[in-house]
Amino acid sequence: MAYLTRKKIKGITYYYVEETERINGKPRRKWQKYLGPLHKILEAVEGKPCSQPLYAEILQLGAPAAYLQISKETDMMNILDSVFSKRKQGVSVGLYLIIAAINRGIDGVSKRSMWNWFNNTILTRAFPNVTRESLSSQRFWDNMSKLNEDKIRSAWMKLVNYILDTEDIDLSCATYDGTNFYTIIGSFNQRCNIAKRGKNKQGRSDLKQVNYALFCTRKDQFPLYFDVYEGNRHDSKEFRQVLEKFFEFYKGRLSNREKMTLIFDKGNNSEENINKFSDNECFNFVGSVKVDDHKDLSNISNRSKLLKEQSHPSLEGVKAYRTKKKIYGKNLTIIVSFNENLYTAQVQSIENEIKKCFERLSEVKRKIEDRISGKITKGKKPTKESVKSNVKRILSGQHMKKLIKTTISERNGILRLSYKLEEEEFSNLSDTCLGKNIIMTNNHEWSTEEIILSYRSQYEIEDTFSQMKGRKSGTWLPMYHWTDRMIFVHGFYCSLSVLLRSLIMKKVKESSLKMSINKLNEKLFDIREVLNIFPNKQKKEPVCQSVVSYMDEEQKKLFDIFQMKQYLSEE
Repeated sequence: MAYLTRKKIKGITYYYVEETERINGKPRRKWQKYLGPLHKILEAVEGKPCSQPLYAEILQLGAPAAYLQISKETDMMNILDSVFSKRKQGVSVGLYLIIAAINRGIDGVSKRSMWNWFNNTILTRAFPNVTRESLSSQRFWDNMSKLNEDKIRSAWMKLVNYILDTEDIDLSCATYDGTNFYTIIGSFNQRCNIAKRGKNKQGRSDLKQVNYALFCTRKDQFPLYFDVYEGNRHDSKEFRQVLEKFFEFYKGRLSNREKMTLIFDKGNNSEENINKFSDNECFNFVGSVKVDDHKDLSNISNRSKLLKEQSHPSLEGVKAYRTKKKIYGKNLTIIVSFNENLYTAQVQSIENEIKKCFERLSEVKRKIEDRISGKITKGKKPTKESVKSNVKRILSGQHMKKLIKTTISERNGILRLSYKLEEEEFSNLSDTCLGKNIIMTNNHEWSTEEIILSYRSQYEIEDTFSQMKGRKSGTWLPMYHWTDRMIFVHGFYCSLSVLLRSLIMKKVKESSLKMSINKLNEKLFDIREVLNIFPNKQKKEPVCQSVVSYMDEEQKKLFDIFQMKQYLSEE
């Protein structure tokens, strides 16, 4: 039984707690613990700190722990190392890729800055064999240079197949889309064939770009397949090539399952692409066609009784007409849908475009009249052909040539320009084309609502691209590589990051936590481990005390979901 004792040393009373035991009939001290003088004991009882910490270290805990936990549950490192084998020395290729993928999901930095980021996270404790030297940019790319495209695809499919075998991933419906990322690769760089100039979706057509294609499941946005290709290659040509590879990889998994329906946008349309689905019985598709290319369908009045109201809660304000039509040589089910919200937005966009055209036409007309009146005497005199060319450029926007009628006349060498809005054309356009989508599918068994909802899910993969391009927690930017091999490797670990993020989000949803990916990132980012370093009078080495930063109820749930306690310091 423990009891309290005291000793008086140089007039000061010190207290101890100890326990004794009898050995051969004689009392012997079993153990003793020093408590300190009375005032120190009182401070401890009242909750006052015995001493101030020397300093504190703050480590990222939430986001690194979530990504690391998912990578463990998917056995990612072992799978990657089984494909990218190397001599058992230093950091493995799989570990390099996991560190890069985690970094891309949290705070993408250059490889030169990787160690500084890594050293401020709990990953230093999870991977104690990683040093500053081993995580240098030179060592990283020495290992990455051994990866080629065939091995990368093999590793990706091995990992995805493992996850599909162990996780409940719905393969009944998948979405496909492509995007591009601008680069800072020099115009005269001859070592790179992937980066090319093209129509950049971020408005940087002045720079070379890299194209990126992605297949994701509709339900969880789990990435199934990706490709990195030339920045000037057309979407439909890439779709034709990547579709064959996708069918090859997933046909076996679907042989004893229901069919997979693939959703893609109209930019991938071609007769050859549509015919590929006829040759693969495991796959159906949902796509769309340009409204202007099918006048028999687009000319149906928005007020027509053929358009029926839809009852699904997500389809409020949507009407649809179902029929069949031969498109690209195939008899397809066609859904003509009218969306009130889309209609309102398109009308507003066209009205704004008309206003801009009128302002520019007014400026052209004013300059002609100023030339006639003598206010303008210098410069090249406008001709009828130059005015026509100018007007053509002004009315190059969709529908503008139909909606704005212009007249250019010349009499006695004097030019005149007049213009007006074709009210009847605008009314006809508003009643037919605006607000409509024409959806096509070979999945004849689906209901009209299922077809519309599946087509609408295309926006989710666009959200994934938006996240990849984000400056705050994006996965792709910045990219400081200028050779084809390294760009493909970059695309690989960025895709691994998207894969980990989708599984993180899936786990959060299954735990009944409702939050967007942006909110989840913020919650995880704010979970930190604080290491308070206290002086130790008895030993030279200071004492470390680990505490977690303040967490709200959602963060506490995330802490438990991703088992973050195991990543805290044990000291």
